[in-house]
Amino acid sequence: MPFCWMDENPDSEPSGTPATATTLEIRDRAGLLRRLGYSKADAVHRCLGNVAWAHSVSGTPALSPTQIRKIVSEVYAGA
Repeated sequence: MPFCWMDENPDSEPSGTPATATTLEIRDRAGLLRRLGYSKADAVHRCLGNVAWAHSVSGTPALSPTQIRKIVSEVYAGA
């Protein structure tokens, strides 16, 4: 039985580079935390912790803690 999603090639990669994928993930997570009523400080702490945990074995994250704080601040500034 053929499945259309098995044969189609994506037009472009959704994430691109590791930094882009991490940025998108942080924006999504910070947006969710903002909508759930978490403070900006809590969101920064959670996002930093998630990135640190994700890279605890694989090495250095694509984004620095300063960049992560900036992304979360941008999400919370749009509130």
